[in-house]
Parts: sequence; structure tokens; C-alpha cells
Amino acid sequence: MAENGSTHYETDSVHVGRSAVRSINAASVRVEQSAVQRLSAGSADFENSAVGIVNGSTIEVDESAVGIVAGDYVKIEDSRVAILLAPRVSGNVKAFVTLPAAFAFGAGYFFARALAGALFGRDR
Repeated sequence: MAENGSTHYETDSVHVGRSAVRSINAASVRVEQSAVQRLSAGSADFENSAVGIVNGSTIEVDESAVGIVAGDYVKIEDSRVAILLAPRVSGNVKAFVTLPAAFAFGAGYFFARALAGALFGRDR
């Protein structure tokens, strides 16, 4: 278990507690009361932590805040996620932007742009 500031971990299994880590790349990760900037793992479990970007197969988030989560299966309990990209999600999810919402925002943007171009026309 790491208990200080570190810049990078790359191994099979990592358990981080009360630390700040820039990057973790491992098969299995457990993070408790820590801050992680970027994480890539097969299996990741967070508790009372703050994470910037997470990419993994199975991700479990409990009482934490995450910027971007991308995974095959994501379980979220009492946490906040800004952007969530996952086909299977369980738990009480409070995501700011989900995959369907991202497509809706994109379609709305291009529709509004086409409408504005048609209404206000451009001379080329």
C-alpha cells in the first residue's frame, strides 16, 4: 500500500491509500482516500477518492468523484461522475454526460448549426 505522493505505478496489482498519484497502469487497482489523475486497469475499485480519467473492464466507485469513466461494467454508489461511457451500469448513477446524452448534444449541435446556416446564409 502506498501512502505518499507518487507519479506513476505500472504493475499487476496496486493498492493505494491516502496518496496522490499521477498515473496507474495495472491489472487490478484498489484506491482508498486518494487522488489519481489517470488510471488504466482491468479491475478498479475506488472508495472516498477523486479520480480524473478511468479506463477499465470492471470499475466500482463508492463515495468518490470521477471526471471520465470508460469501461465494460461500471458500478457506482453515492458518487459523482462527469462523463460516463459504459454499456452496463449499476447503482445510483449521477452522471453529468452519459453516452445517449453525448449523442443528443452532438445531434443538437449539428442541427442548430445547419439551421443557423440556412437562416442566415453564407456567401462563399
